[in-house]
Amino acid sequence: MDNVIGKPSRKRGRLADRLLLLLAGIVVAGGGTVAFWIADAHHVTAGLFALVIALSFLPVARPYRRKFGSPDFILFFVAWLMVHTLLSLLVLGYFGLLYYLPFVVLELWVGYVVAFWLFGPPPDKGFR
Repeated sequence: MDNVIGKPSRKRGRLADRLLLLLAGIVVAGGGTVAFWIADAHHVTAGLFALVIALSFLPVARPYRRKFGSPDFILFFVAWLMVHTLLSLLVLGYFGLLYYLPFVVLELWVGYVVAFWLFGPPPDKGFR
């Protein structure tokens, strides 16, 4: 398979992909731990939670990445991001992590249904 430039694409092995995935997980876990230690020392945990929730939400838009040229979709995505962050903070603050996991699954499902209804199916045909 060729890439955009026309040169053959380089395929990594399965082991290399798994090692990179493990390394990414370790970096994210370590960085998150250090960030929360710093936030706890300076009493900025709610803002840090909001930032982490918002940044972790960004991959949700990956199937719709070609739609980001549309101002309507950008407005929808920013509104969905703000609603997701606010509701996630409220659920975590009042109910805890046990209730957050089913909530986030339901909330993301509703968001995708609305996106599908407003903008049609993702043009990418899934995650690549």
